[in-house]
Amino acid sequence: MRKTLLLMFVLLSCMAGSLSAKNANEDVHALLFVEGGYSHTFGDLNSTASQYFSSFQRQLRNGYTVQATAMGCFSENFSAGVVAWKKGFSASNDDPLHEATETQDIKYIGPAIGGHEYFGPGLLFVCLSLGYTHFSDKYVIHDVRLDEREEDRFATGALGYLFEFKYMFCLGKYVMVGPGMGYFGFQGKNSDGQYWTDFLENDGFRVDGFNITACVGLKF
Repeated sequence: MRKTLLLMFVLLSCMAGSLSAKNANEDVHALLFVEGGYSHTFGDLNSTASQYFSSFQRQLRNGYTVQATAMGCFSENFSAGVVAWKKGFSASNDDPLHEATETQDIKYIGPAIGGHEYFGPGLLFVCLSLGYTHFSDKYVIHDVRLDEREEDRFATGALGYLFEFKYMFCLGKYVMVGPGMGYFGFQGKNSDGQYWTDFLENDGFRVDGFNITACVGLKF
């Protein structure tokens, strides 16, 4: 994880340093972004129990994300602020023997540093954030043959990170719209004795993923 964060920081510095100088008459003092879209995860996000179902894991790796970012500029090209996001994932499977559903939520909030520059017809923005991640999972399985129902709830907090960039087309002086892409991750710790963690090899798990979003922004 340290190597990943170091690589992201170097990339952020290189991108910010390579941008062309912007028009001094279009100084940016604050940036606000609201976005939403698709999110995909890697790592150990899926519970081991879901391996009994052929499509369950594929379903659970695809979800949605919503995010808000507020940045204040402390120099011509750099800014600092806060990022908050929420991601949701769900899967279900019904067969003659089992009925299963699983829902997972990941929430994040943390400080961020960013670089921005006018580039072509829009504003290029890159951001790196480290903050608190809250992961929760609810797994319910119903054995049709025995008419037995088991339910497990699991939640944990962890240090997470986010690296993202956006290209925002300027619509007038204040409003921007455009696409965004981000990469996120965290490493959590399991709790003993819970159904979700029964078959994992150790007491920790790692999740990484990416987002593709549509974004609306304001610049002041």
